[in-house]
Amino acid sequence: KMSKILIIEDDNFLLSLIVEKFIKLGFDTEAASDGEEGLNKILNNKYDLVLLDMILPKMNGFKVLEEVKKNSSLKDLPIVVASNLYDKNDIDKAVSLGAADYIIKAYNSPENIVDRVKAFLQNKLKNKKT
Repeated sequence: KMSKILIIEDDNFLLSLIVEKFIKLGFDTEAASDGEEGLNKILNNKYDLVLLDMILPKMNGFKVLEEVKKNSSLKDLPIVVASNLYDKNDIDKAVSLGAADYIIKAYNSPENIVDRVKAFLQNKLKNKKT
């Protein structure tokens, strides 16, 4: 079955690039452009992975992470952060809130971001089988 992913990103240009790449790879892909919409989607749907920006309108990525991780039925949902925040404190905070991986957008092309997520999902599937 196709992996279902949610991308929460408020930069429409980047969002459409990333969504397009995931769809081409055969992922069932949904998008949200602010933190509130993203959190609502997470709470009301089943995803295999969420790609989360940190600087978002309505609710920032840290708050989204916090809310998701409070919910025991979502504790196994991997959330990969893709952000331009590269301060060590921000990264540590995201990881302590449960981020599975942290990608700095400024240093990664959309292709790289998609590859990282794909690799992450493949490893997750591999580990599930064993």
